[in-house]
Amino acid sequence: MKLNKEQSALIRESYNRTLIPKSVATWLTGKPCAGQKPLFKLHWTLYVAFVLAIFFLSYIGGFYNQVAGQSIGIMLLCWAGLVFSTRRMAAVILHQSVHERLSGNGLFDKLLGDFVTLLMLTQDYETYKVDHCKIHHGPLTFATKYDPIVQFFSVFGIDLGAKKQNLYLNFFISIFSPIFHLSFFITRLGYNISAERSIRSLLSIAYIAALLAVPYYLTGGFSALFFAFIVPVVFLYQISAFIEICSEHAWFENNIKSTEDLLEDPYFYSDISWGRFCGSKYPEKGFISKLKWYFVQLFYHLPVRLFILVGDLPQHDYHHRKPLCFDWVNARYNREKALYNLADGEPEYIDIWGIHNAIEHVFGVVSEKDPNYISDFNSYSKEARGS
Repeated sequence: MKLNKEQSALIRESYNRTLIPKSVATWLTGKPCAGQKPLFKLHWTLYVAFVLAIFFLSYIGGFYNQVAGQSIGIMLLCWAGLVFSTRRMAAVILHQSVHERLSGNGLFDKLLGDFVTLLMLTQDYETYKVDHCKIHHGPLTFATKYDPIVQFFSVFGIDLGAKKQNLYLNFFISIFSPIFHLSFFITRLGYNISAERSIRSLLSIAYIAALLAVPYYLTGGFSALFFAFIVPVVFLYQISAFIEICSEHAWFENNIKSTEDLLEDPYFYSDISWGRFCGSKYPEKGFISKLKWYFVQLFYHLPVRLFILVGDLPQHDYHHRKPLCFDWVNARYNREKALYNLADGEPEYIDIWGIHNAIEHVFGVVSEKDPNYISDFNSYSKEARGS
């Protein structure tokens, strides 16, 4: 399940025997071949412009379709475009903005980060920056019970010490549970409407009012809002986000280290983070096996890459090693190069192929922990969370 760079390279190189072009395979899997260089250096402005264009085309097209035509095909296409774009707006644009590495201009990054979160009605820039940069990236709070991500999914049954079968049961129940989606969305609204952030609250209220009023004025009801916005930007977005975070890190695993080790080790995150690649080894022989392989690539790994492991998420472990990297848009090539240029004392990278294997590993780690375990560094974590 957890592979070193040599084992992982064999899987990636097997794609060279397939009908998938090399550059497409690199994008699909999230992993280049050793020594592979990009066809061209993608600039962050092109990435942002492309994502926002997909969002607005899908956003406007979805509402127009509900008002004018109600074509199921167009509706599904707009759903896909909105999940494709909103997940990248959150996991890439906002993420790089709070690290001030999107454009390199802090004010611009903040404005754009706030803009995309307003459009999606997700956590605002300021609170996310604290949660992510200070808590999630903090050596004593990363992947512990005080990590905001852990606090989020623990509410929905991904609990320390739970049996693995119960973790999977709660995982699937959450994805389809109205309670999960309502709770998640109420939390999102809470970040948008708060007495502590008056300007953001006014903008959010105006935006929500427009979302409610315009479709109602045009159609006399709220079905257009439900099918054009609620389904893709609430339900499908939240499913994607939940699946992704359940595969991201070996949550709680940091607790096995001492406070001193965590503070002194610059690579405290290396053994609980990994590359998550979309794909599997191409069969050596057998027509049916190869046909099945193509089917899995098309109907499993491709949707995961499009809608769950988006942008640079396959290389998320590289981000934790190089959080201040400006060239995030070419992260897959940077990570591949880094595999063979480790700094003194830097641990080897870990690769996991298939998001299901990453989730299996995470749930294995979580299920093996003592449910009564209390972190040795809770006091520090509380101070960091509250300050």
